[in-house]
Amino acid sequence: MRSQLLTFAFATLSAGHGIVTNPTSRSAGNAMKAVCGQQVTNNLQSNEYGDIQQLSQIGSSQPDFNATTCEVSLCKGLQFDDNSANVQTFTPGQVVPITVDIQAKHTGTCNVSVVDTATNTMIRNELIYFPVYASTSTELPKNNTQFDITMPDVSSQCGTAGACVVQWWWDSRESDQTYMSCVDFTM
Repeated sequence: MRSQLLTFAFATLSAGHGIVTNPTSRSAGNAMKAVCGQQVTNNLQSNEYGDIQQLSQIGSSQPDFNATTCEVSLCKGLQFDDNSANVQTFTPGQVVPITVDIQAKHTGTCNVSVVDTATNTMIRNELIYFPVYASTSTELPKNNTQFDITMPDVSSQCGTAGACVVQWWWDSRESDQTYMSCVDFTM
């Protein structure tokens, strides 16, 4: 009975909350396993919707996890080498439709930005910002799950695949959880 309760508790803890489903965002594979370890990779392969705090917590108890090489604050630790077949090509001024699947709401803020993967820093300003996102006190507005971004001219920084991502970042202080997805692109 105890093992059933533990299994249920873990399944409840790992229930997902949100990801970008279009354009295709990064997913876990062997390159992630090499830098983040087996358990963190398994967790993301079984539940890509989870938060980065959970990944850090799971990883910290594993001997093959290294927080320096598995930077969960950058694309959940998901690696470009596992996703090189999904690189988008964007042009300056291109309007890009974004689709997000939210499985559970947690009031927070959200932004979508172009991020330099070498430094994990935002390039220019946010492309879109939601001061209140996925609020638990209202119905989920359609613009939280379907919206457009307009790509700035970042061709000088993002001409090489893997150098930049479009990052969706949803941070809920209500639940102390942060969700993200990264879309690899070149310009």
